[in-house]
Amino acid sequence: MKAEELRELIREVLKEQEVDVGDKKATKLATGAMSASARTKASRERIATTSDEFTPQEQKIVDQLEKFIADLAAKEGVDLPKHRAFIERAMKLIQQRMVK
Repeated sequence: MKAEELRELIREVLKEQEVDVGDKKATKLATGAMSASARTKASRERIATTSDEFTPQEQKIVDQLEKFIADLAAKEGVDLPKHRAFIERAMKLIQQRMVK
């Protein structure tokens, strides 16, 4: 198999794997800053407006993920904005795998 044929095969496989997940903004991180009180308010509003589709087991997973990211960001030497592109890719991958 020639290199160009291999490239074409890879392109085809990648194209097949693409999933339309609707809103592309869902995997883009906003820039800016947020105060602790604004973050608390946003969290309370988000929790209050959850649907019945959001099960207690899912809520626990979301809480664990939020704690993980918050703990990671609080570690000395960790700069989340520096790794923004990686975080967005991870979010997109999660979305593609779960939304079908």
